[in-house]
Amino acid sequence: MTDTRQVRAMDLRALRQDDTRWRIIVLNGPNVGQALRRIDGFDEQLAAWADGLGVQVEQRTSNHEGRLLEAIHATSDETHGYLVNPGGLRMVGESLRHALRDAKRPHVLVHLDSDALRGLPSIFAPSVTSIVSGLGAYSYLGALVALVRGLDDATFLAPGSTDPISRPHGAPRSLYG
Repeated sequence: MTDTRQVRAMDLRALRQDDTRWRIIVLNGPNVGQALRRIDGFDEQLAAWADGLGVQVEQRTSNHEGRLLEAIHATSDETHGYLVNPGGLRMVGESLRHALRDAKRPHVLVHLDSDALRGLPSIFAPSVTSIVSGLGAYSYLGALVALVRGLDDATFLAPGSTDPISRPHGAPRSLYG
């Protein structure tokens, strides 16, 4: 997706199980903004994908962890989920990880490439709802579609669900019971 001179509208609503206009916050950490600026038309493409899905998406990008924390604190009551690319905070953003956990909203870890998941592990990986990586800008589309579908599903991530297997708080299930 290096050449997006013309933003194409995609009919993504057919993927939806619901028509609720979920509010999704995209958090981009240190150095991510610079990487996204190299992807021609990324902001417009993300907005087109959100519109195609019928959801509201807001981006918050900062090289300062405190600003990302403030964004979570300011938005968690009205937000249904987060897409998070921690960038340079991947191994040291403990306060960001805690703020996301404390927000009790599903959050999907996004990486433009899979290099971030090779070698030294991300401190976010064990505590996120899901991980989407390695697809360039399309990682954001995959994460957005997956999060919206999960929110639409009353037995999975839907807010207020009373289904015994639902996880509206977004916390991962333990692999060990």
